[in-house]
Amino acid sequence: FSTKCSSNEEMTKQSSNFLHHFDCRQLPHGFYSLIPTILSTMAFWTSCVQDGCDFARLEGEESIERISSSDVFPFVEAGISQYRVPLFYATENEWKMAFTGQCQDYPSGTFDFWWNIAKFSAVISDIFGGSLCLFLWFSTCMAFSIRTWRLCAVEAIFAAFLRSGSFLFFFTSICKTEGNTCSYAFGSQVDLFGIVLLILTGSSILFHYPDPKLRRLREEDMMQYLPDTDRDMDSLEPKQIVMMPFQDEDMEDDVSYLKTM
Repeated sequence: FSTKCSSNEEMTKQSSNFLHHFDCRQLPHGFYSLIPTILSTMAFWTSCVQDGCDFARLEGEESIERISSSDVFPFVEAGISQYRVPLFYATENEWKMAFTGQCQDYPSGTFDFWWNIAKFSAVISDIFGGSLCLFLWFSTCMAFSIRTWRLCAVEAIFAAFLRSGSFLFFFTSICKTEGNTCSYAFGSQVDLFGIVLLILTGSSILFHYPDPKLRRLREEDMMQYLPDTDRDMDSLEPKQIVMMPFQDEDMEDDVSYLKTM
């Protein structure tokens, strides 16, 4: 029975230490952690503002007729997943793109190898970029280890690499067919901006790690970090223990607590 109680107490203490490690506090890394967090949020926002049918402006009778089954349109806006046709304004005698118009699906058999790679890269990039954005917001209230911080930089650079894969769309058959041209439209322009933001996010994380602020412990809180037995205390080397005094407004005397180096 005593062994079981001892085991329960040990599990309770480990659980308490685990929860204490993830104790939420305001900006443990300082205001610097907001820089990559905001940059990654802006990068993810650039992928959210696209509607899926505004990546490139396609001109060329053959490709336009191939995807729209009509030869009256002088141009269309082609996206990675869908496309949009322009409207003719009789009063102005001009074809214009109505961005409120509904996107249309491509006919079957349109997608080729480069098109599928571009679509896959765009989707995976959004997944990595969104998860990075969400994860970095936790750095505003939780302390990250240097390994976790560097891992965020790797994820940002990888997301930027995948985002650049969406530009393989310009190597597809509808753009490379003779007499057809594809130029940048709104979607590809904001993708370029998003890639730059992801690179800046990774660089700001990779080249600087803001040391987290030390958390001030009360006397009753620091007891859980002390060794349980004299044997455990004897096993610690002298350089592993540093006495750090501080003055608490709610306590009359100075209190010292242990910090493991």
